[in-house]
Order: sequence, then structure tokens, then C-alpha cells
Amino acid sequence: MRQILVELPSKALAVLAICLAIAVLIRDLLQYRSKAIRAWSSTPWLLFGGAWALLGLRGGSWVPTRSVLVGPWVSLPIFSYGVMLGTSLVVGWFLVMKLAKKDGVPNSDAGRIYMWSAVWSMVGARALYVLTNLSSFDGFLDAVMLHKGGMVAYGGMIGGFLASWYGCFRRGIPLLKWADASAPAVVLGTGITRIGCFLYGCDFGRPSSLPWALAFPNGSAAWDHHIRIGLVTPDAAWSMPVHPTQLYESLVGFALFGFLMWLRKHRTFSGQVFLGWVLGYGTLRPLIELLRDDEQRGNVGPLSTSQFIGIISVTFGLALLAILLRKNKLKPGSLRYWESNQTSEP
Repeated sequence: MRQILVELPSKALAVLAICLAIAVLIRDLLQYRSKAIRAWSSTPWLLFGGAWALLGLRGGSWVPTRSVLVGPWVSLPIFSYGVMLGTSLVVGWFLVMKLAKKDGVPNSDAGRIYMWSAVWSMVGARALYVLTNLSSFDGFLDAVMLHKGGMVAYGGMIGGFLASWYGCFRRGIPLLKWADASAPAVVLGTGITRIGCFLYGCDFGRPSSLPWALAFPNGSAAWDHHIRIGLVTPDAAWSMPVHPTQLYESLVGFALFGFLMWLRKHRTFSGQVFLGWVLGYGTLRPLIELLRDDEQRGNVGPLSTSQFIGIISVTFGLALLAILLRKNKLKPGSLRYWESNQTSEP
């Protein structure tokens, strides 16, 4: 387990962000005067915003006073989970752009839809975690601080799906066309991100005597949980060996990625790849939930939140599969959106 990969000097990062922002502003000014561009870039304001966030969160004050600027700032930890999440988004970008191009989605549209889907997937993932653990937060600021608690994968998938639907609707792109291009990136991202969960020590499984069961060190979430329920003593160096459920789900993500990429080559109508993800993940995730032992997962009756959503998604997937099979049978070839420039939904 390695929660923090490296700690960066936050003051130096803030200064670097301001310098880059000024450089981009000067570049844009020169290009605007020479009429090389018609609109100003938003990059400088994002960089200024990042520097201000570092000032407030790591410098200790939202107002740049002299004492704050010359005083020490708290270093910025780079968490393993954040690194793997960022890696999944970057890898997903390149994969989606490649697959979307093959399926006839314009690059500009694919880039914008992916960007907003990624943003709202993170919002959805955090929102579902907060909703299932409301008692753990004292207020709004606590809820938006990502280092306090975590995210729920299904919340991210729901948020990303809704953003994708809206992006496709605005651009007249069939949702199933986009879904078949983006689904492989989603499951690949799941596989990568869950490695971050393993390194961070969250989402651990139940105690197990299996040969591949793993113990987590003193201070980990599993160790703390086992202390509270009396499985180990407070002076124990390790938790009890548990199911590495993070790695189980990572393997599920990589396996589904391989399956969906194979399915793309053999699909007969649009939506098959998307449904391969919905049905595959919706079936396997609830099964992995049976082996989970972390407490912050929420519940709907006897089911965890993810089990409940998984069952609902499988039900939805089967219904959509029946509809698409019927349409494809009545009008063979009419749903092969990747072969044409069709812009209407079935």
C-alpha cells in the first residue's frame, strides 16, 4: 500500500502556474492583435484559479498577504489514487478519440463530449459517495474535499452517461454510436483506477484464508476496521488477510476491455458494445460486492448501493437488448451507425 506517491512544494507550483498564466496571456494578446485568433483562451484563468486554490488550501489563507507569501506552505501530496484516476482519463482520451474516428464521430465533437463526460463522471462519483455517507460530512466544504472520503464508480458511470447523452443530443450524434466508442475506455479506466484503490488501501474485502489474500499495514482502512470489530489488537502491525477486491475489479475491467474490443470487430448493430459493458459490469460488480467489507458503501435494503444499481442496469440492459434485436431483425442494417452518417436515434 502506498497512499502518497510524492509530495510537491505547493508554493513553487503556485508561482509556476502564475508565470504560465502570464505567458499565455501575453501570447494570446500578441496573436489577438495580429488577428491570428478571434477569442481569448481560458487557460490563463484556469491557471490563476489553480494558484489561488493552492494559496487557500496549502498556504492557509485565501488572501495573498505578505505573511502568507513569505511563510511556509503545506506541501501538496500526490495520492496514488489520483494518479491512477488521471492516468485512466488520459488513456481513455486517446482510446475514445481513436475509436470515435473509426465510427465516424468528428474529432471536435468527440473531444468535447469526452471532456464534459469526464468532468461529470467525477462529479457523479463524488456525489453518490456523499449521498451514501451523509453522516460523515459536516458541511458542503467537507463534501467537495476529495481527500475526505472517496468516490463511487457507478456514480461516475451515471454522471458520464448523462453528460454523453446531452452532448450527443446537442450535436445530433446517435447515442448508441458514441456509446460503442466510449464503453471500452470506461472499463479500461475501471481497471486502471482500481489499482489506485489498491495502492490507497480502500475498498478492501472480507477476511480470507485464500493463498492470494493480502494483509494491509497499520493505519490502513482495513487495519482500522479490524481494530474496531476486534479481529486484531491495536498493537498489530497488519490487518487480517483479506480478499483483494480492488484487484478483482481491476481484472474485471481489463477482461471486459478485451471482450468489448473483440465485440467491436464482430458487432452487427450499434449498441452491442455498450450493452456488453452494461450487462458484463452490472453482473460482475454485484458479485464482487459480496466479498467487500468496507463500510462506506451505502445500502438499499439488504443490497449495497452498487448491487442495487447493478441489478437495475442489467434489467435496463436486457430490455434495451430486446428492443435493438427486434429493430435489427425488422430492418437489417438500419442500426449500423458506424457505417454511415446517420443522425437519428432508433
